[in-house]
Amino acid sequence: MSDPTASLKRKPSEDIDSPMPSSGPASPSDSGSDSSSLDHAKVKRVRTTAQLVSKKKSVSKLIATLSASQLISLVDTLVDSHPSLAEDIANLVPRPTVASVQSLLNSLETKLQEAFPYTKWGPGRDDYSFNRVKPALEELVETLLDYTNHFTSPPEFPTTSFSFLHIATEVCHRLPNWDSAANNELKKNLYKSMEEFWIKAIRDAGSKLQEGKIYGHVTVQEWAKNLEQHNNTSQGMFSSAIEEFKTKLGWIIGIQQAPASPFANNLSSAGNPRNSYRGPTNHGIKQRQQ
Repeated sequence: MSDPTASLKRKPSEDIDSPMPSSGPASPSDSGSDSSSLDHAKVKRVRTTAQLVSKKKSVSKLIATLSASQLISLVDTLVDSHPSLAEDIANLVPRPTVASVQSLLNSLETKLQEAFPYTKWGPGRDDYSFNRVKPALEELVETLLDYTNHFTSPPEFPTTSFSFLHIATEVCHRLPNWDSAANNELKKNLYKSMEEFWIKAIRDAGSKLQEGKIYGHVTVQEWAKNLEQHNNTSQGMFSSAIEEFKTKLGWIIGIQQAPASPFANNLSSAGNPRNSYRGPTNHGIKQRQQ
C-alpha cells in the first residue's frame, strides 16, 4: 500500500522555486540601498546649486569688465529681446541725482571737445568741423533735454529743478558757435527748449506756493540771479521766463506786487520782506521796463 502522507511531502525543487512570503523587517542591505539613494539625491541638489551660484558669479565677473557704454548696449539688447524686462529694470535702477547727471554731462562735453579735428589754430567752426562733431553734439543735446525734462517733472521739488536748470543752461552756453547760421540752429533751438523748462519750473513753484509751500528769500533771490545771468549770456533768450518769474515768484523778493493769496502774508512774516531785494535781477528788470 502506498503511504497516504507521501502526497503531502514537498519535493526539494519545490522548496527552492517557491518564494516564501516576507513578513519581517527589511534587511540591512535594503535599508542601505534606500539611504544611498537619498544621499545621491542630496549630493545632486548641492552640485546643481553650486553650479548655479558659479554661473551667477561668472556673469557678475563678466559684467564687471564692461564699460558703461557696453553695459548700456547689453541692457538695450536684453530689453529688445524681452520687452517685459523694461518695467522691471526701470523700477530697479536708482533715480538719477543732480550730481550723477552733472558728471555724465561733463563726460559728454569732453567727448564733444575730443571730436574736433586737430588744427594748430584750435577747434574750427566751419562746416567740416561741425560735421565731424555733429554726432557727439547731438548726443549731448539729447541727453541734456532728457534729464532737464526729468528734473522739472514731478515728484522733483523746485529747489532741485532750479539747481539742475542752472547747470543745464551753463552747458548750453558752452556749446560752440559756428560760422554758419544753419549750424547754429541746434543751439538756438536748445535755448528755446531750456526757456520752456524754466517756465515750467517757475509755474510749478508758483502752484506749490498756492498749496502752502514756503520758499526762503535767499533761495528765490538765487533763482532770480541765475535766471538773469543766463538771459544776459544768451542775449535775451530767457526774457519770457523772466516775465513769468516776476509774475509767479517776484513778489517774494520785492520785484512784483504780491498776488492775492493767504500764503503771501505767511511768507513775509517768515523773514522774506517784499522790498528787501536789491540784487542784479531787480536792476535788469528795471532796465527792461524803461
